[in-house]
Amino acid sequence: MHPLFKENDTSSRIVSLVTILVTACALFMAGCSSGDQDVTRFPRNQTLYVGGFQWGPPTTFNPLDGIPAWPMTGNMNLVYETLFGYNQLTGQLEGIIGKEYRLEDTSLYVTLNENAAWQDGTPLTVDDVIYTFQIHKNYNTHLHSHWKYLDGIRKTGDNEIEFILSKENYNRFIVLDIISVTPIIPKKVFEPLETKGTEDMSSDQILTKIRKFRNDSLPLGSGPYTLYAYSDRKIVLKRVDSYWGNVLYEARQAAPTYIIHLSFTDNDKFNLALQQGDLDISQTFCPQIWNKFNKGVKTWYPEQPYYVPAIIPCLLMGMTKAPFDDVAFRRACAHAIDYEKIKIVAMYGYSPDLQPGFILPFGAEKPYYSTEDAEKYGAAFNTQKAREILKEAGYSWGEDSLLIDPSGNKIRTLNATCPSGWTDWETTVKIAVTGLRDIGVDVRERFLEYPIWDKNLKNGLFDFTMRTPHPELSPSCPWIRFEKVMSSRHWAPVGQVMYENEGRYKNAAADSLLLALPELSDDAAIKEAYHELNRLFMQEMPAIPLMYRPWHFYQFSTKHWENFPTSDDPYAPPQCLMVGAGVKALWQLDPQK
Repeated sequence: MHPLFKENDTSSRIVSLVTILVTACALFMAGCSSGDQDVTRFPRNQTLYVGGFQWGPPTTFNPLDGIPAWPMTGNMNLVYETLFGYNQLTGQLEGIIGKEYRLEDTSLYVTLNENAAWQDGTPLTVDDVIYTFQIHKNYNTHLHSHWKYLDGIRKTGDNEIEFILSKENYNRFIVLDIISVTPIIPKKVFEPLETKGTEDMSSDQILTKIRKFRNDSLPLGSGPYTLYAYSDRKIVLKRVDSYWGNVLYEARQAAPTYIIHLSFTDNDKFNLALQQGDLDISQTFCPQIWNKFNKGVKTWYPEQPYYVPAIIPCLLMGMTKAPFDDVAFRRACAHAIDYEKIKIVAMYGYSPDLQPGFILPFGAEKPYYSTEDAEKYGAAFNTQKAREILKEAGYSWGEDSLLIDPSGNKIRTLNATCPSGWTDWETTVKIAVTGLRDIGVDVRERFLEYPIWDKNLKNGLFDFTMRTPHPELSPSCPWIRFEKVMSSRHWAPVGQVMYENEGRYKNAAADSLLLALPELSDDAAIKEAYHELNRLFMQEMPAIPLMYRPWHFYQFSTKHWENFPTSDDPYAPPQCLMVGAGVKALWQLDPQK
């Protein structure tokens, strides 16, 4: 334990933030980017430096806060752990606190690992797991919406839990997501916060009270690391040598004694630190990554696309108004964009060639992809084809070469937007706009401050806008990706907030397929349903896919550590040694000699 922190008794768990900040600043008073003083304070051969997950000063380490500091979020299995970890290479869930699961009709049974324990040595029990999920049911937390897909949770054995799936919103895909992203918290720490002195409080007031617990002095997790110290620019974790999960790794301990997350103000500083060996792993966009290879920087693949493709940024369109309410116009636009140029210029080659449709044609989703359907129904860059589609649909061109709709009216000037400063996205939008202008669409790029872009997106106030539906891989993919752009389940008029399908697409056939898919259990039926859904996507073009992008920009320096997982030695997925099943790589690292 670092002497800056108080002892781990109940009365001292809540420590003055001022005290912490003062002492933490003293610890890091050098505030240096090179980390030179850390060489002595944190031995370099025992310390793993990471970056790209925390972009500002930490405010709270309470996992019930909507935006806690790294690594208390979601499936970051370092301090708090999830039941299972998703492996993006296999598409499978791997056991962590949970040992195994089985789905029977409307019940998902989870058996806990009998060794699971909190960092103070007390057992992690079924009661802790049930308490964790119940607290998200009882209060409007950031995971409260998960309960749309659950009717209940109950103990069915000393070491077994039953998740009862909602009959009204049955979705086994989402429930598998839920058990892989919900960090399990200790009942004995959080229940007193929830109950003591709250008799006359509303649920919102109780949640506010719980969230005031900053949890920044020896938080009690079940993971292999605990919070050791922090400042505005650094968060230091220290290994828990008695971690229960060491039994999963031949009783060995994770290799780094310390994991330190550094924060910088922009990508360039992260990338420079990585190149200098001051960072060991950096999850930031790094242009021309191959130019860093001679500095000991590596990626998953030694050549293009360097990273594992995982998500599909798109150009969304406002469907409720002309010209986007015409499928011929949308399909013509999809043929007008130079995807190869986006790949090379905007993405520096960090994307395989884009294939038609909305399913990844590789990895765990490959069985659901049909090359024959893609060739028959898909769109590819072909300006002449785009013009033929428009002409067949009754469009024409004026003397100024701008497009005239079938009723004889000039197409209005359109805008294409994305957040300002997202340089790779800005370049992508510029390339798309150039292609659209080439077929006569009067469109102009606009780069907006993020809050404005986000507000316009959710309210449907855009023509074209760039967006990544479901920016991660999870057990519910590819279903949830389609859901995010094709489902009208939560449809609302323009001007009212929507958190998915912001383009306001409506199609009864799509809704029917999206409802049916989670209920299917036969592999052949699931495959055919995905084929049908992807055909509909390609025919209707409710969004224009632009590129494949990695879930994480997994890049690492071999200056101080070696044996990182790579495509040549894929013993762990490229999830930055801390996300989902990627955490298991921490037991395989070796310090450079």
